Amino acid sequence: MQFRTVPPPEDLSRFIEHFWVIRWDSVLGPYQSDEVMHRPYVDIFLSAQESGIQGTFRGKRTYSAAGSGRIVGVRFRPGAFHAFWTGEMADLQDKVVPLRAVFDWADASGIAELLEGDDDAVITTLIERIRTAAPVADTTLEAINDIIAAVETDPALSTVAAVGEAFGRSERWLQQAFREHLGIGLKWLLQRKRLLAAAAQIRASDAPDWVGIAYDLGYSSQQHFITDFRTVLGATPVQYHRGLTR
Repeated sequence: MQFRTVPPPEDLSRFIEHFWVIRWDSVLGPYQSDEVMHRPYVDIFLSAQESGIQGTFRGKRTYSAAGSGRIVGVRFRPGAFHAFWTGEMADLQDKVVPLRAVFDWADASGIAELLEGDDDAVITTLIERIRTAAPVADTTLEAINDIIAAVETDPALSTVAAVGEAFGRSERWLQQAFREHLGIGLKWLLQRKRLLAAAAQIRASDAPDWVGIAYDLGYSSQQHFITDFRTVLGATPVQYHRGLTR
C-alpha cells in the first residue's frame, strides 16, 4: 500500500490537518488490516467502493481491501468538523455516514465525477468545495486542540480536574466543550491515554504485574481494568501480552 498526505492551504489550516491518499495494487484476495485505534478526528473519504464521513471510533476498527484501488480523504482537526455538521457530534460516534449529509454535491454521480481526476485534482476540488461551505471557527476550537496536545504529552494531566487547573477551565466547561465539538468527553481521552500507558508497561515486561498495573491506573477493580483495556485495545491484557510473545 502507498500512503501520502498533503497539507491544507493556509485559509483552511484551522479546520484541516491534512488531505490524504491511500493506494493499493493487486491485493490477492480480501485484505483485512490489523485493528486500528482512533484518535478524536473526523475524516471524510471518497473511493469507487465507498465514500462517507467517518466519526471517532471509541474502540478499535479493522479495514478491508481487495484488488486495486484508491481512497482520497480529508482529516479534520479535532473539533473542527463541528463547523460543518449541523447535528450533535455524538451522532457521528462509531459510525460512517453518507457524505451527502453535509455536502450537497456528494451524491453517487457527483462523487464518481470528482474521482475521474488524478489525486491532486481531487484534492484541489475538495479544497474549493470545503471553502464554499464557508466554515466559521470559534475560539473553543483552538482551546480544545491545545488541551488535546497537552493531555497526550504531559503525564501530570491524568484527570479532568488536573486539566481544568492547568488551563484555567472548570470541569463543566471542559466536558461541555468536548462533547459539543468532538462528541466525546474529555474522560474518554484520559482513559485512552491511561490504557495506552498500560499497554506500554505490558510491552516492557516479560511477567507483567496485572494487579499493580490496574492499581497504578486508578482502577479499584481488576475486572473493570480488563473490560476497559479490551474495549480500547481490542484484547484483554493477557491476550495482548500473548500476542507480543508470539
